[in-house]
Amino acid sequence: RVQREGAQLQMAVDDDGPGIAPEQRAAVLQRGVRLDESRPGSGLGLAIVVELATLYGGALTLDSSDLGGLSARLTLPAAA
Repeated sequence: RVQREGAQLQMAVDDDGPGIAPEQRAAVLQRGVRLDESRPGSGLGLAIVVELATLYGGALTLDSSDLGGLSARLTLPAAA
């Protein structure tokens, strides 16, 4: 879902999967960190999102979803 709140645009993605434990959320936003080592990957995806969001004056936050899994929220300045 996407919504505008004042001067910010917020995009949220919620899922009903296993989620990410609160104590692991900051770690998965770091370059090269992966929680699921059973599948191929580099652990760069979320780190790139954080870097791009920061460049544009925004942020990415991870929290618990009302659906039971993870809620990822990307906040960026809204265009005038």
